[in-house]
Amino acid sequence: MPVASEGPSTYAQWSQCLDRLAAGTQDEDCLEGMARGQLSWSGGVGPLFAQRLADEFNARLTRCSAHLTRDLRHGADEGAVVRAILNARQSLFFLHRLTLVPAFAESLRTHLRDELHKFAERSQRSLEDSAKADRSGRLRLLLQNNNLLRYDTLPAPPPVPIAQAGATQRQPASAPAVSGGRRRNIL
Repeated sequence: MPVASEGPSTYAQWSQCLDRLAAGTQDEDCLEGMARGQLSWSGGVGPLFAQRLADEFNARLTRCSAHLTRDLRHGADEGAVVRAILNARQSLFFLHRLTLVPAFAESLRTHLRDELHKFAERSQRSLEDSAKADRSGRLRLLLQNNNLLRYDTLPAPPPVPIAQAGATQRQPASAPAVSGGRRRNIL
């Protein structure tokens, strides 16, 4: 791999980056390196690299969908639903940042951004359609307030494992009490 201050410049180095992306263990480091890299789009390198990147991008979208579905099935309360959506938004945020790598051809970046947006729109629509069965309207409100389409705004909080969904969070004992014994939460 290239020196830390340099990004990949040869197809072999870019290929190593794509392998690391596929492994999913060094995403942030890989993205930082790609942002500093340069890639010659001449000859057969461009189409080959674009196809490999698009394949990894689509695999990430598929995993995001599978994780969201799994997490929502296990989500027994509103907190778990919100965490599942925020985890999905975090995954989409990473992919959004990947579409901004300057070394990629503009046509590739546009294609990936379009695919990402279509995925988020379809997923949000599907979630909202599923929420129509909830007569209380709370699920629909949760989905609107935690919309998947806002993946490109400020980064969502780090993913929280769904296993912790049942754990309750306690206010510190020093939290000021408001009249009536209720705590005042300022967001």
